[in-house]
Amino acid sequence: MPTKPGEKMPFADLGVEVMVTKGGDGEVSATGGGDGLKVGKRYECEATGVQVLVTKPGDATLLCNGEPMTLQEPKKTKSAD
Repeated sequence: MPTKPGEKMPFADLGVEVMVTKGGDGEVSATGGGDGLKVGKRYECEATGVQVLVTKPGDATLLCNGEPMTLQEPKKTKSAD
């Protein structure tokens, strides 16, 4: 089932919630454990392009189509001289 931008995905059993920021043809799920999710962090699925934003933190790992999602690094901006 495709994900849609703006869709909130609560994982009540783990106490975490994410919001889709870029939709695509991927199914997002979560499993317990891992490094934990922090509010404001963005994760993406490189295979499908799906991106999510963590809105409720907790000890969980995000998966897209059964594969772990990767943490997006903040974009570096040019410094003004």
